Amino acid sequence: MAAEKSEEIIKNKKEVMWLIVALIGYALSAVVSILDKFILTDEKVSPLRFVFYSTIFVVPLFFLMPWTQLPGSAINWLSAILVGFSFAGGLWTMYLGVRKSEISHIGPLIGGVIPLAVLFLSRIFLHEIISDRQLIAVVLLAFGSLLISSEYTNKKQNWNSAIVWGVLAAIFFAISHVASKFLYNEVGFFSGFVWGRGFTGVFGVLLLCVPAFWKEIFVRHAKHTREKRSLSRTTFVILDKILGVVALILVQYAVFLGSVTVVNALSGAQYAFLLILVGIMSRFFPARFKEEYSRTEIAQEIISVAIISVGLALLL
Repeated sequence: MAAEKSEEIIKNKKEVMWLIVALIGYALSAVVSILDKFILTDEKVSPLRFVFYSTIFVVPLFFLMPWTQLPGSAINWLSAILVGFSFAGGLWTMYLGVRKSEISHIGPLIGGVIPLAVLFLSRIFLHEIISDRQLIAVVLLAFGSLLISSEYTNKKQNWNSAIVWGVLAAIFFAISHVASKFLYNEVGFFSGFVWGRGFTGVFGVLLLCVPAFWKEIFVRHAKHTREKRSLSRTTFVILDKILGVVALILVQYAVFLGSVTVVNALSGAQYAFLLILVGIMSRFFPARFKEEYSRTEIAQEIISVAIISVGLALLL
């Protein structure tokens, strides 16, 4: 009896831990989304250049290889490559979507599609079965995120192309998340993280093999060459990358501890955090960060946050 009770306590602590770790990770991801939008628009950094610097700096992960378990089988190697390359592809397409839309709308679109895609892929490739309560929570969290993004469809901007990039980014991220869970199950969290994210760095290296990409990454236009490099730009990029890495590690560790489907559905909470941050930024820094809201949109966002909150409550 004592042993069974001890196991139950450990299990409950593990369930609470993955939830807390995931929420902290998604809160940081909301901050990263704000910085991404600022860097890509106000600082005029191209999506390709941003992807390069987002991927190349994880190459040093391979220095940790001596302390890792090799993927071993061909399917494990394929999973590691899928983790890295699909994540990089998700970043690229996400940044393209961000350039064409408001982050408070393209972000929730991606966040709403990811858990649905993960639910489908994890059922097929991981044979993951979640409870009815968790399934309802996943649907509510995804629906709440999609509801936030849907209010943008009536605006006459580049939303149609942004939708395409957003859905494509969500599919790439979903593939990466499911492949990550598979790899963690096979070689453990540390080894799986090093090898999977290491291949994200390989993607950045491969970008240098394309002459046209090399020019866009490193060659500036004449007027930009004459401009003095902004200290604030460098600070924002460094802060963005540090927070992004921390958020990624926390979310991936939550995936390792819990259900890949449920953890990704929690991204709905990220966009609830994002709405709050966008409102604060628009209110206090309108000159540098401005997003417009009608009364209808505000009401829709309140409903969306309420739906997300109910979904989150079902996981507690």
